[in-house]
Amino acid sequence: MCMETKKKHTERDILDQALQAVKQETGLRMRVKKTNAILNNYQVDALIQIDDTKQVVAVEIKKWAQQANLGALINQVKQLPKKGMLVADYVNPKMAEKLRHEGVQFIDTAGNAFINMPPVYMYVTGHRCETPQFMPTEGGAKRAFEPTGLKVIFAFLCYPELVNAPYREIAEKAGVAVGTVGWVLNGLKAADFIRDKGDNQRRLVHAKKLLMRWVEVYPEKLRPKQFIGEFIADEPNWWKNINIKKYHGYWGGEIAAAKYTRYLKPQIATLYIHDDALARLLADGRLRKATTWPGDAPGVVKIYRPFWNEDIIEPDIEIKKGYVHPILAYADLVATGDTRNSEVARRIYDERIAQYFREG
Repeated sequence: MCMETKKKHTERDILDQALQAVKQETGLRMRVKKTNAILNNYQVDALIQIDDTKQVVAVEIKKWAQQANLGALINQVKQLPKKGMLVADYVNPKMAEKLRHEGVQFIDTAGNAFINMPPVYMYVTGHRCETPQFMPTEGGAKRAFEPTGLKVIFAFLCYPELVNAPYREIAEKAGVAVGTVGWVLNGLKAADFIRDKGDNQRRLVHAKKLLMRWVEVYPEKLRPKQFIGEFIADEPNWWKNINIKKYHGYWGGEIAAAKYTRYLKPQIATLYIHDDALARLLADGRLRKATTWPGDAPGVVKIYRPFWNEDIIEPDIEIKKGYVHPILAYADLVATGDTRNSEVARRIYDERIAQYFREG
């Protein structure tokens, strides 16, 4: 049974309740050493010590965990700068098994846990949470992560200096209405991702946390709205003979990852293209609409409409050469939840993205 919830659910509430629940269920004592700690230029939600081992783990605290993209959640914990652990409101049995399979430690407020830190090993699952789950608030912070807000955040992640530009310039470069910008900025301030510096100046803070949040929400909120369809190619390597720039399109996912890392052999093709070029691409690539779910078999093609303003991409970025921005390629891979893709996603992050997301 979950611990008694408070009226206002904070991340610290979840952490304290999870530690107490695991202690009651298993007798294992863990204690908080520090919250909002900076390790290796990365802010972690907390550091906790497992008393039986004296080992310290970095913690990712997740409200509404069951609503999160599981691939993104696994990636967030694996990105922690030392041995990591997910602390969640509730982890159901199916989610627990996936986390254990991926080697991701977790505890929740119902007393479910997976800990693998010799000499401590435990795997407890099946405890139900009988109280309502933690859900995102209805305030401005949540609104910033709705589809239109995600477009603005993507522009900020690609160009952090844009956060200090006039509203009209932000709107133009993000491809949104001017009226959108104000409530997105206010929402990001409420979530402590943007701070005022005085003299009408703003700065982006906790940028890596913002990136991870965007990567988590993008496949659930924005990408489905851009979805054109799933197609099948008779020849799995059809894309090698396609100059995607002729169609004003962009390779994403595994193909973009292969370009950025030269480490992955693409199996599923993901591309972003406008409607007016779609018919020509389907004909030239000999692609047919998938009438049944094709799974992850070779030859699967997933097509989306671009959501970014293509006119403002810097010329030295590969997106000009027919590949999505590394941040979007990273998000595409993480969303698959595939272990092979997750490893390549971390390469893209380390080699192409990390330098822009150092925490002070």
